[in-house]
Amino acid sequence: MATIASSPPGARRRFCLVLVKPSHYDEDGYVIQWVRSPIPSNSLASLFGLAKDCAERRILGDDVDIDIHAFDETNTRIRPERLAAMIEAAGSGMVMLTGVQSNQFPRALDLAKPLRARGIQVGIGGFHVSGVLAMLDGVDADLDRAKAMGISLFAGEAEGRLDEVLHDAAAGTLKPLCNYMDALPGIEGT
Repeated sequence: MATIASSPPGARRRFCLVLVKPSHYDEDGYVIQWVRSPIPSNSLASLFGLAKDCAERRILGDDVDIDIHAFDETNTRIRPERLAAMIEAAGSGMVMLTGVQSNQFPRALDLAKPLRARGIQVGIGGFHVSGVLAMLDGVDADLDRAKAMGISLFAGEAEGRLDEVLHDAAAGTLKPLCNYMDALPGIEGT
């Protein structure tokens, strides 16, 4: 994916950040979705708030608008080609698969595969990544698949760290692993 290119003075540039909370498969292999999901995703809401703060602080520069789109797959059909088209139209961006639990990780990989095939930057964070690193020293076939696909893995909390991830994505230099498990943020007063 192209980085945010320089532009003439005064010209606005865009970075498209797509946040997706993946669903998971039922026992027959169908994605579980509801007309209305009973409980909104706290992970998605939290990351949206952090991203909105980054956009308001203009962390990518005064001439870069961060467009944020949030989708919960438990109540929204996710079409990777549409997500890719949004990012391609902006000229720069990434998809973050957020709050991914272990039972959702296979679905997250299936969503990421066509995005990576189009050169879209993808990050995955949530309990599965953090838990595998903390309890299994990172030994997991699904994490290996993600790494082989060029997906950036995020372990720990995003508070105070999302700026760095977005800077890296805007430069086209996402790290293969952002591991903040040894430096969890304090959330007093949050």
